[in-house]
This record gives sequence, structure tokens and C-alpha cells, in this order.
Amino acid sequence: MQAALFWIAAFALLSGGYALLAPAVDDRMSSMRAMRSDCRMVRAIDGDTVDLACPGRGTMRVRIVGYDAPELFSPMCEAEHAAALRATQALRNLARQTPVEVGFQGHDHFGRWLADMRLGGQRVATAMVKSGNGRRYFGSLRGGWC
Repeated sequence: MQAALFWIAAFALLSGGYALLAPAVDDRMSSMRAMRSDCRMVRAIDGDTVDLACPGRGTMRVRIVGYDAPELFSPMCEAEHAAALRATQALRNLARQTPVEVGFQGHDHFGRWLADMRLGGQRVATAMVKSGNGRRYFGSLRGGWC
């Protein structure tokens, strides 16, 4: 199964179709990822960052992977700030769903944990993108929100 995903991703990169296939590959990889379900969401910091409380780890700042949301604390314009407020509220609304499932993937350059996250069985990245409160993001250049 993972070999097939590798070849699909390789073909996508070579054919210039990465932007079209990357979300499908990312969602498929997410569905195969081991998740823990003993954490709870303490609060949404912005549209793609939360504080989680996990047994044995305490409270930790987590950047949810798979999407990017507008910047709340360093917006480039008023439109981005307004969009960030909406994205933060959308994430808070999603957080009302339980259970919380988290798959940790290391740290980012700010020291936050990176994690795939599902709330009520729904992948947060997919829900935020579908609702218009985020864009797919895989670590490359980010688009502007202004």
C-alpha cells in the first residue's frame, strides 16, 4: 500500500500534478496514521494552532498539519486579521466535537508539536479547508490572505 502511494506521489511530482494529487495523498496517509485518543483540546490559539492536554505530557502547543490558516497575531492586512478571527472561531466550533484524536509528527521551527488531528472522527485540515477557513499546506511557500 505504501509503495503504491510512493509511486503515485512520484508520478505527481514528475508530471507537475503535485498540487492536484497532494491533498488526496495527504488524506490517505492521514487515514493510515496511528492516532492517540487520550488528549483533550484546551483552547484554539488561532486557526491552525491549539493547546492540548495529554496524559503524561501535560499541556502542549500544537500546530495542526495539512493546512494553513490566516495569521491572527501578525496579519499582513485587515482582511487577513478578519479571516483569522473567523478561522479561529471555526476551529473552536470544531473542537466541540469529541473525541480528539492526535498523531504527533515532531516539532516545527517555533518549538510547537506538529500533529495530524481529528475531532469527532473528522480530519481538522479537511474540515477547515472545506469551510473556507484554511488552505492546503505541505510546508512550501504560503499564499497571502490580503
